[in-house]
Amino acid sequence: MIDETELIHTELYSSGAIYQPSAPRRRNLGGAILLAAIQDYRSLDDDDHLNAELFLYPRTTEWQDHYDWAVALTEGMNPAWLRDALDKSKAKWDRQRFEQRAARQRRASRRSVN
Repeated sequence: MIDETELIHTELYSSGAIYQPSAPRRRNLGGAILLAAIQDYRSLDDDDHLNAELFLYPRTTEWQDHYDWAVALTEGMNPAWLRDALDKSKAKWDRQRFEQRAARQRRASRRSVN
């Protein structure tokens, strides 16, 4: 004779998920602002780059207040980690931007010669 509790347990076990799916990623305004600022900082457009530089690497209390506001809007972001990551990335982004500008100028000069 088959015990009903065995069937139920076996059925639940065989049709249940092996692992729990991960929670969906949440988006927030602060993160979007910071990502847009990083993209603008890496841009070849001088105006976008300058505004993003003032925002991401503030030199005045006004710009620092803007930066602090955006960081406060990011849920779960460690401000110290973000500052460290931005500071470490600055030289790399500046070098990449310089190389992109130089490559663009070389292409433009080749076109003008031809």
